[in-house]
Amino acid sequence: MHWNLPERVRHLLLADTPSMSRAERLRSALGAALAIAACAWALALIPASAYWLIAPLGASAVILFALSHSPLAQPWPVVGAYASATAAALVCLSWVPHPFASAALSVGLTVWLMARFNCIHPPGGALALMLVHEYHGAHADIPHVLMLVAANVLCLLLAALIINNGVLRRRYPHRAEAPLRNRHQTADEVPLNRSGLNHADLAHAVRKLGSFVDVKSDDLVQLYNAASAHAFDRHMGQTCGDIMSKDVVTVAFATDLDEAWNLLRRHKIKTLPVVDKFSRLVGVLSVADYLRQVDDVTSAGLAVTLQGLLKRTPGDYSSKAEVVGQIMTSAVICVTPQTPLSDLVQQLSRHGLHHMPVVDESRRVVGIVTHSDVTAALYRRLLAVRQD
Repeated sequence: MHWNLPERVRHLLLADTPSMSRAERLRSALGAALAIAACAWALALIPASAYWLIAPLGASAVILFALSHSPLAQPWPVVGAYASATAAALVCLSWVPHPFASAALSVGLTVWLMARFNCIHPPGGALALMLVHEYHGAHADIPHVLMLVAANVLCLLLAALIINNGVLRRRYPHRAEAPLRNRHQTADEVPLNRSGLNHADLAHAVRKLGSFVDVKSDDLVQLYNAASAHAFDRHMGQTCGDIMSKDVVTVAFATDLDEAWNLLRRHKIKTLPVVDKFSRLVGVLSVADYLRQVDDVTSAGLAVTLQGLLKRTPGDYSSKAEVVGQIMTSAVICVTPQTPLSDLVQQLSRHGLHHMPVVDESRRVVGIVTHSDVTAALYRRLLAVRQD
């Protein structure tokens, strides 16, 4: 049997994970250095120099700044691990006289406690070992040990909170994004969440794996969605510019409401981009914007109110909206001609939209894409695949 020894060694020794970008390496190194410096400075302020930096803090700094999204880096694992390690070490120091046995049992008990209370943080094992080595055969001042560990943990977490959020512009602690709400206010999830990978699938997979996975389920879902979107774009090879309608019906801010309503009816569309004199997007007008002006939703009341809304008020003053700009939606979600179809589909699904304006780098409207355009593109692609 032929053995490719260098290749086997490389496979065994090198991690099969993406490497950090240069910018991320610099940010992580800067964050860790600032955190340790801040902790040393804060601990030195305590009277009589009673407290000092403990060695496991260096390992924790690596996790909190190089792996800040990891479950291991969140506040509870840090606090729980250090508390578990301190308790395990003090118990073993009191009840196990042999130093080797005390060291081994303290680390083992720390791991069990961390796993039991869902607070796995590897530096906890180092702390247990350090405390046993430091105090075995000597009197351990338990209140002082507890305060020493607590002061170190508190300083580190405060530093991580301030530096990650204030200096490195990272969100810490890492929080799962709020679930997307259905725009139509029904119990259904948004379309993209009704199929594909979900949290129940991930929980089932982790249970079958039978080991600890150092990735949050939300991050796994995001990775899966990003990989799926990349694969979709690779197979489709199309962008919004390829499928958009280019002859776009638009209105201006000062367009009368009745004129805009007639455009919606004439062209059998539900949305009109609102543009300025340079054709730059400033809002969108939809049937829903008209209906928001209606208080009486009965059939008779709706007809009367709409007629009154669409009728121009004579004179210079009016108590109701008269032009498009007064009722349009200003917060507009849009795409560019270069936007991949996967991004477009996700935006339409996430926000419950049926139309999406397409703008150039100057925010001028150059097209519009709809569900019909996406459906037609997918249909053509399926036909091409079948023919191949």
